[in-house]
Amino acid sequence: MALGLTLLPCTNRPVAAQAILAVQPLHAPQATGPQSAVTAPDPKALSVMEHLLTWLNSYKTLTANFNYAVSQSGGRPQTGTGHILLQGRSYRMQIDGMVFLCNGRDMAVYQPDLEEVSLQPYDPAQDELNPFLWITDYEKKFRIKYIRLQNQGGSLQEVVDLIPTQAAPFQKFRIFVQHQTHRLEGLELYDTQDRIYTYRISDFVYNPPVKASDFTFDPTQYPNVLVNDMR
Repeated sequence: MALGLTLLPCTNRPVAAQAILAVQPLHAPQATGPQSAVTAPDPKALSVMEHLLTWLNSYKTLTANFNYAVSQSGGRPQTGTGHILLQGRSYRMQIDGMVFLCNGRDMAVYQPDLEEVSLQPYDPAQDELNPFLWITDYEKKFRIKYIRLQNQGGSLQEVVDLIPTQAAPFQKFRIFVQHQTHRLEGLELYDTQDRIYTYRISDFVYNPPVKASDFTFDPTQYPNVLVNDMR
């Protein structure tokens, strides 16, 4: 279905969008320490992930809204909202006014404040932009660990950590899964700079109608846009 890290020059753009831009070039990932030894999956964590994957695969298309907060020790959290549309490995994500598109062949990043779009060939290494793909590919990329069962705002949640088994720009992903419905309700990303990116997901719409153009940037709709075509 489904963030890639060399931060761009400083802008007024909130940290969350800068981080997504930074997370894109995963061709030379930052090391986070030695690779973890291969161990048998945590059975409780495995059960949560299998149910979550079943929930996700039961829909051909999916949309959701999310709220995010970026926090760091001693700093004031930055907050914002976003929206994601999914179909298989194709996605359209809007966050901080920016639009990220992938149709399985090409990827686009549209920055309206700069009136600029960057186009490049699809690279599976950049699937990290789509957090739902962390679920789809969890067996290939992560060691999973069950943390706890908790009550969050009246919702009973299973908490599981996904810890990269190879060098990555993030130390871990923590996911929050609704206990009864097995739906993804939130996630946290812990990066190597001691920042925590918290996402709370809501307003799911299941199997909405979509068309191919939903995942492709059409420059004719933006007459003044500067196109950086790297395909």
